[in-house]
Amino acid sequence: MVHNQAVKGRKFLLFSLGAIALVWSVTGYALLGEPLPEVLPSLNPGGERSVALPVFFAGLFSILALAAIVLVRRALRQAEAQLDLHRQLVAHTSEPIMITDATQRILAVNGAFELATGYSAAELIGQTPSLLNSGRHSPAFFQAMKQSLLGSGAWEGEIWNRAKNGEISPRQLRIKALGDIRRPSHYVALFTDTRAQKAQEARIEYLAHHDPLTGLPNRVALGSHFDAALDSARRQGSRLGVVVIDLDNFKTVNDSLGHHAGDLLLCEIARRLQHILVDGEHLIRLGGDEFVLLVENIHQVEAVIVRVQAIMRTISAVCEVDGHQLHTSPSIGISFFPEDGECPETLMRNADTAMYYAKSNGRNNYQFFAAPMNVAATKRLHLESELWQALSDNQLLLHYQPQIELPSGRIVGVEALVRWQHPQRGMISPVDFIPVAEETGLILPLGHWVLLTACRQARAWLDQGVDLGEIAVNISAQQFKQPEFAKSVHSVLVETGLPAERLELEITESTVMNGADSSVSTLLELKAMGVKLAIDDFGTGYSSLSYLRRFPLDRLKIDRTFVADLESDADAASLVGSIIALGRSLGLRLVAEGVENSAQVDSLRSMDCERVQGFHFCRPVPAEDVVAACENLRQTVKSA
Repeated sequence: MVHNQAVKGRKFLLFSLGAIALVWSVTGYALLGEPLPEVLPSLNPGGERSVALPVFFAGLFSILALAAIVLVRRALRQAEAQLDLHRQLVAHTSEPIMITDATQRILAVNGAFELATGYSAAELIGQTPSLLNSGRHSPAFFQAMKQSLLGSGAWEGEIWNRAKNGEISPRQLRIKALGDIRRPSHYVALFTDTRAQKAQEARIEYLAHHDPLTGLPNRVALGSHFDAALDSARRQGSRLGVVVIDLDNFKTVNDSLGHHAGDLLLCEIARRLQHILVDGEHLIRLGGDEFVLLVENIHQVEAVIVRVQAIMRTISAVCEVDGHQLHTSPSIGISFFPEDGECPETLMRNADTAMYYAKSNGRNNYQFFAAPMNVAATKRLHLESELWQALSDNQLLLHYQPQIELPSGRIVGVEALVRWQHPQRGMISPVDFIPVAEETGLILPLGHWVLLTACRQARAWLDQGVDLGEIAVNISAQQFKQPEFAKSVHSVLVETGLPAERLELEITESTVMNGADSSVSTLLELKAMGVKLAIDDFGTGYSSLSYLRRFPLDRLKIDRTFVADLESDADAASLVGSIIALGRSLGLRLVAEGVENSAQVDSLRSMDCERVQGFHFCRPVPAEDVVAACENLRQTVKSA
């Protein structure tokens, strides 16, 4: 538009100058004394000479023409300035631009186009855009582009171009026809670099299908890996193995050393597993501390066993994280296509069931799925659901077992033991529901309920004038590792009004040894309140003497498995004697649990064990029966 205006303006200037020359020529003719032609009678009435009138009109016409010339020149300068501005915009725009004629010969390109292609303008002008053909598009692609230009005068889409150096890259291309759509005079092509956009899209795609911590494919990617592996197995008539891997006691690392240490451990485990992968294996992180390995082209089960054993060795090797030597182990469940399922959901569910079976069988082992496991898994699922209901419906209750001081025969304490009175199935053993509570996180509200209920009962006995010594309450590892555990104990004591010295907390050996430094801090807080502290199941863990000396403990409880073998196993008797001697050297009192006969009582008495508890003296009983049971026990001990 601007270019057309400039051309028209120049034509008008030439016409105006010609008109001025013509007028003055006529005027000069009149001034020379010749009569004006009859074609101009108005300028020469009667044929008489008139000088003033022609000069006047000639001057007036010249002034008007010159004024028009000034206006036109101003308009021309503006048009040229606009035209120059447009040229500058095209030349300096960051988007590559190319202009061709109707035959697709390149007429002009801007600097961005030269930079994008590596060709100079001199190399491009006169050529056709086919110079940039990458070879990635079919003739049909270019035919569709041509039809669009003929039909609408425009085309837009993605095209891959080849630069002078041979590099092929994608561009978004917009082509516009100039002039008549049917017979365009020129084409303007505008290219947009989409490499950054495509890189961003690829990054988003990667993040959507990969775990940001370990870089492994994630749960979203599992579906596509599964589908491809199943398709391959069906075509080849081969087996597909699904291996679910869960790290044992991983939560303990997070609780004791923090989530940063847990993340470092996960990254190291993922790195190790990736390092031992072979062809046909795909490793995926499901989330948390759980991984899945898909193993293709399985011909023999023994081959899977070899791979699983390699995984167990790899994971079980010591990991150094933030200066700590960490040990972890895997629980592994395995299912096979087609025997254990035809679809990903069934195969995953069955492998997961086998993994939980491995955990319930002592952890650090692997299990192949078997149909009876589904029965156990279903039972466990129902138990978990019913346990939530039990908490809300007050189906849980506490039984209490007295502790006896051997030298005097006095009752010096009672241990609170949780029971579940199911409305349909009757009394359910803690052995059945405590592991479920620990795995599902229910152990936290359950443990708090036990602590609160036991302290309330102990306060009630004191108010009735009944002195049964300390109330002993078992504390789970998850409870103890809570950052506010000591404060929660203090709150319970304040709420119930129970003196702190009347409460004894029993914590397992492995619980205090995992994250010993933080354990010492928590134990010191509890000790400062006046709460008594005992190590439960002593002898089954891995305490060192140096750590035991650091812990502000009051008592060690000898595990019932050692007491049970006192009569038949000399090594067990020797071990119990050593534990009692160790406790005495550290200034700790001893309690032997699981005492079931008089021979065990005599052995423990000869070893100077201060306290005992077990079925030989009294079974755990409900709160309302404790006073009567203790009175009967006193009478029995006196008569003995």
